[in-house]
Amino acid sequence: MPLAERLRLMREENEWKNNLVMWLFPDSVRDQIPHFWQTWLRCWILCAAVYFGVGALWCYYTYFCFGDKWFAPGTIPEWKDVAEQMRVSNIAMPLYSMLPALTEMAAEKGWTRAYPRVENVGLPAYVLYFFLYMASVEFGVYWMHRILHWGPLYKYLHWDHHKYNKEHTLSPFAGLAFHPVDGILQAVPYAWTLFYCPMHFLTHEILLFATGVWTTNIHDCLHGRVWPIMGAGYHTIHHTTYKHNYGHYFIFMDYLMGTLTTPEQYEADKAARATKAVKAQ
Repeated sequence: MPLAERLRLMREENEWKNNLVMWLFPDSVRDQIPHFWQTWLRCWILCAAVYFGVGALWCYYTYFCFGDKWFAPGTIPEWKDVAEQMRVSNIAMPLYSMLPALTEMAAEKGWTRAYPRVENVGLPAYVLYFFLYMASVEFGVYWMHRILHWGPLYKYLHWDHHKYNKEHTLSPFAGLAFHPVDGILQAVPYAWTLFYCPMHFLTHEILLFATGVWTTNIHDCLHGRVWPIMGAGYHTIHHTTYKHNYGHYFIFMDYLMGTLTTPEQYEADKAARATKAVKAQ
């Protein structure tokens, strides 16, 4: 497909996505908003919808429907902690939304390797590029997250998220409760990979927004036991030790880098320490 045609389709698709949200505004208002800012506003509104919608459903299901079965007494987070996480997330979401808006602008200008239609490359190549893209994202998110645990980056950026460092303070609403720069940095691998790996652009955006669902899941403190997924059981350990389980969707990067601790191993080590302490008394 000629470049001009590819970029035209990319622009039309992005305008269609804007229409999913911008109908909420009168035409007289909408016509005054430039395309880029319509994209940013759409991303902000959809980000908030995913965050509050999925978070509320997750809390209802885990705490109100099955809380007495899945959580020990005193381990369900208090409302004040959940409200604080919502506050931090609300401050950050307008800035988070700049990343997909800028990425769309770059794609529309032809600066990335993104393509608008699966038939542009064919299904086999689409599948191959998908796995290459996700491998790059997993690598990038792991190292970005690990770097954010170093010195000043942790003190001034990542600590805002790690102040929720016990099981009873973590909730699904902690998923986006980051310093805005921290949250953007951890999502940047989704964007920078587009500059060297061909990727279907709508699939890219679905994956980016799917992280909003994923981060809800990994902060509910429930161990799903689905290998090789880096689920909530692994991520709860990360919030309590600070030096394990930096990965994104999968455990592979932590395994390769020697930072993996499974929930089973963590519980066994904790029991062994408790036994040793009792014997020492």
